[in-house]
Amino acid sequence: YGELREKRSKKKNLRIYIDDIDNLKEVCQVKPEMVMHLLDENGQLKVKEDDIQIAFENILGVKHHKKDWGGEENDLYTSNVIISGNRIAAAFMLKGKGTKKHILQISDCGKNGDQLLRLFQSPAELFVVQFVGEISENIIKDIEGKTDAKRNEGKQAQYCIINGQDTARILFAYNKIKLDQHV
Repeated sequence: YGELREKRSKKKNLRIYIDDIDNLKEVCQVKPEMVMHLLDENGQLKVKEDDIQIAFENILGVKHHKKDWGGEENDLYTSNVIISGNRIAAAFMLKGKGTKKHILQISDCGKNGDQLLRLFQSPAELFVVQFVGEISENIIKDIEGKTDAKRNEGKQAQYCIINGQDTARILFAYNKIKLDQHV
C-alpha cells in the first residue's frame, strides 16, 4: 500500500498549473470565464508566438529575446521561474496562431514532430508547453512520460500545460491584452 501511495504522490507532482507559479500569481485574480470572449469559436486566442514570447519574457524578467528558428531546443529558457519560493530553470515551447489547427498535436511540434524531444534536452526542471488553443491529450501523455523519465534518472522535473484560455488569463493579468479586445 505504501508503494502505491508513493507512486500516486510522485505522479501528482509531475504536473503543475499556472496558478502554482509564483511569478504568475496575478493570474489567480482572472477567472477562466472572464477571458472566454477573447477566444474564437474553436477556443483559440489569435496572438502571434513572438508576441506571447515577448510577454512571457517581460513577465519573467528575461532580457534576452531568442529568435525563433526550426531547430531550437526551446523558445524561451530562464532560471527566473519561482515555484513555492524556489527559483528553478524552465524551458518553454511556445505555439501561437501560426499553427493553423485549433488542437495542438505531436505532429504540429516541429517539422518532424521532434520539438518535444528537443525541449526535454534543455537543462531545465520545469518544461512548459504553451499553445493558443487546446493541447491534445497525446501531447500531455508524452510530456508526462518524458517528465517521469527525467525523474527516474534522478533529476528534478515537472511540466506545465498552458492552453489558449490560460494564455489569455496570463496576458490579461499582466496587461498584455485587453478584455475588450476582439479575436
